[in-house]
Amino acid sequence: MKKLLILLLALCVFCGAANAQSAPDIILLTVYEQEGWGDRVSAGWVDEKGEVYTLEGSASAIGWPRTTEEQLAYLSKSDFRQHKGTLGSNDLFDLKGLILSVEAQDTKARPAACDAGTETGWALRYSGEKTEAIKLASSGDDVFENTDPNAQSLYLYLRRLFPEVTSYGGEMGPAGFIPVPVYAFVGLDPVWARSAVLKECLNDCEEGPIWQETADESVRELVLNGLVMGKANASMVTGGTYSFGFYDEDGRWLGGLEMYRGLLVASDGMYYIGYPPVS
Repeated sequence: MKKLLILLLALCVFCGAANAQSAPDIILLTVYEQEGWGDRVSAGWVDEKGEVYTLEGSASAIGWPRTTEEQLAYLSKSDFRQHKGTLGSNDLFDLKGLILSVEAQDTKARPAACDAGTETGWALRYSGEKTEAIKLASSGDDVFENTDPNAQSLYLYLRRLFPEVTSYGGEMGPAGFIPVPVYAFVGLDPVWARSAVLKECLNDCEEGPIWQETADESVRELVLNGLVMGKANASMVTGGTYSFGFYDEDGRWLGGLEMYRGLLVASDGMYYIGYPPVS
């Protein structure tokens, strides 16, 4: 399915910036720095082409710079970096969409430890000669969390992609996306959802709504007991989604939701859904 044209045009920002420089721009970065009882540095990043790298060493031995801008330039050409692989085209597209959508927040960091070191995640956007660094989260000595769902998804992506880069959880790390009941996320009263008539239609980009003879009743169970687990991407599609509507006995619409390939469609993109673990 075609992505929204506005997102495709916006992605050209990355391509234009990369073509103007000798090295592809870094678009996602995590850095751990320990200065209390050593000068260890560890980093992981993804560049505009989807190449994945890591770096680790003594800050003094490798000439590690101080500012984020200097670090970006350093990492792009460092002899100490190690290539770890390449993202698939779909993963890279979704990653860029989240980066283009993420919002900066002015939340202040809070002290949480002493001499544990601090790990920080960043999303990077480029416009001409200007670089915008959006702070996603920090863990360790100083804890910060950007609560925008795009930022939370990007930070979780960093943690999964770079487990070797030291980070902290619990009181020394960000809380992350807090699961929300599906019915609350879509604004549907669970009492109504339990007894209402469920109808389903396929949204075809050429033919429009195609009503199904019977609705998938597992969606009712998902609405009543499922959880929204976090943001998957910032994309929208022009068709291929399924809409599920809940109606009272008089045919009045009570609420509903839209799904695409197992993801919940929202106005700002798509979200993972699932069930709470069985204890």
